[in-house]
Amino acid sequence: MNDSIETIWKEGFLHEKSLVAPSVNDLYNRKSIHLVDRIKRRFQVNLVMIVVMVVLLPVICYFMQVIWQGVAAAILLLLTAWYNKRQIDGIKSLDQGATSFEYLRSFDRWLRDVLARSVKVARFSYPLYFLIAVSTGWSAWNRQGGGDMPLIAGIIVAAATLAVFYFSDKIYRWDVRLMYGRVFNKLERTIAEMETLKQG
Repeated sequence: MNDSIETIWKEGFLHEKSLVAPSVNDLYNRKSIHLVDRIKRRFQVNLVMIVVMVVLLPVICYFMQVIWQGVAAAILLLLTAWYNKRQIDGIKSLDQGATSFEYLRSFDRWLRDVLARSVKVARFSYPLYFLIAVSTGWSAWNRQGGGDMPLIAGIIVAAATLAVFYFSDKIYRWDVRLMYGRVFNKLERTIAEMETLKQG
């Protein structure tokens, strides 16, 4: 989104019934543009970080003599990057609406839908990441002459994998809140403010 969207929002979300309405509309138009741009930048930064990890992980794992685990993790990250890129591209299909308020509500619905779908993806990707990490640790153990995996260790790994699978939605939501929590809260507050002003 850029400043040209202001030409799309020809009508303010508040009707021009008072002297303060034009200035309030302009304020929230600019606030909406800044907020959506900020979220999009966060998405782009996250995407770049994933791509960087795709490149670095195999190199790091090569020197750690666990190259195949690095390749597996890189492939999984690459799929994650591809999926995230498709979600980000979905912003372009949003109806920008007649007002900034309508667009923000549409953006918020899109965001909630993306997070709901991503939770389902995380339910399978998180256990895979965990198993790759366990495999990396086990390879290091074997190189030190650790021998075969004890039965109890196998049971613990299996139980931990199931726990990651079961709690993957909570882990993912915590991860999202850690990275995007403040800006998501600001989006919710802005929509709530605009709803209050419209009702007033």
